Amino acid sequence: MALCFSINATTLPQHHHGKVNYRSNKKCLESVRNLVKTTGVASVVSAPQESLQKGNWVKLICGASFEDVVDVRNLSLVYTLAGVDCIDCAADASIVNAVNEGIEAAREIVYLRKPWVMISVNDDEDLHFRKAEFDPEECPLDCPRPCETICPASAISLQQHQSTTELSHGTEMLNVLKGGVITERCYGCGRCFPVCPYDKIRMAMYTRDAAATAELLKRNDVDAIEIHTGGRQTASFGGLWNDLGNSTGYLKLVAVSLPYAGDATISSMNTIYTMMEPHLPCLNLWQLDGRPMSGDIGRGATRESIAFAACLAAVKDKPHGLCRFAVLSFFATF
Repeated sequence: MALCFSINATTLPQHHHGKVNYRSNKKCLESVRNLVKTTGVASVVSAPQESLQKGNWVKLICGASFEDVVDVRNLSLVYTLAGVDCIDCAADASIVNAVNEGIEAAREIVYLRKPWVMISVNDDEDLHFRKAEFDPEECPLDCPRPCETICPASAISLQQHQSTTELSHGTEMLNVLKGGVITERCYGCGRCFPVCPYDKIRMAMYTRDAAATAELLKRNDVDAIEIHTGGRQTASFGGLWNDLGNSTGYLKLVAVSLPYAGDATISSMNTIYTMMEPHLPCLNLWQLDGRPMSGDIGRGATRESIAFAACLAAVKDKPHGLCRFAVLSFFATF
């Protein structure tokens, strides 16, 4: 086993800035260029596939549901300079464009080979693919708004406004709250759900469209896909894989993310690989979570990941491909 890393960049600064203008300060630009050169960033000399097979692959996780194009572009610029091998983002054309814009901006500063661009999709309900939602006008004016405070992505914003209400005897001006969830910034972490004192926040789950995903995969600036699946029912995975059709032939990596579901998990992994194999032209990677990680701020995730690793290590007929255990961040080649 070899050590590897993933960087989850969905916990963002509390203040939303515009695009990083790296050309505005020539002295700063030269300092960045010299820093990258003197630190010997691995991506200058090592291709992503080589890093993956050696076990020192580094992936930036922008978030399967995070769709703020400016922040995604800036993150991609910074982490390309830092030498990541892969940038994982939402399966949305505007987000893919933002990632590639950030990569190219970094390569204008100093020559680096391009990291892979990976899009994340799901075959059914999954915690990585959800958004918070609520009607701000249902919120009491005296609410302390803990949802605003706790949101790590500054994705909730509430302001008081005056609203005209029609009554039987005429009209009346009332103060109401406006705003709510900034959808493109919400990545479904779930922190706001339990803190709402009036139980107004709902969780909206969604599934990425297979046809739109297939079109993205045919682009020459998308290199990899991560498919999130439940691990118990393989039929939904098979349906998505069939819907993607020959679009997977353009890829350099197919990753499958699934949680530990007991003894049946290994069998499910083997079944999934059997489904993929006839149309799998590239490496496959198992992204193995003890349990789904998005918004999982409770205890026990590491223990479940360890249990998953122990289960897999004890199996003689191991699923084909590379494996990465979430939290532990270990790679093993089987």
